[in-house]
Amino acid sequence: MKNFQTSDSSPSKALHNTLETGTIEVSKTSAAEPQTRPQAARLEPLVYRVEEIAQLLAISSRAAYNLCNATKDFRVLRIGTSIRVNKQSFDSWFAAL
Repeated sequence: MKNFQTSDSSPSKALHNTLETGTIEVSKTSAAEPQTRPQAARLEPLVYRVEEIAQLLAISSRAAYNLCNATKDFRVLRIGTSIRVNKQSFDSWFAAL
């Protein structure tokens, strides 16, 4: 079995294996400084959920579902069992009230 020794050698010698001595030297310092990643831009949703429509209009969730099922005034998207309302379409309709 090989002997392991830690040393304070330079980052370029972070792992050094010498055949003559049969030892591996491991540095206590990292080989590279951690890179800072730029923050991702926060994306605004393009749709409202029915619960958000209910809050915006100050109506019950049931009334918001009924509105979404009956209206032709703004775009309603049905994805499986989920209902989403196009934000731009709804905002235009709401501003015109």
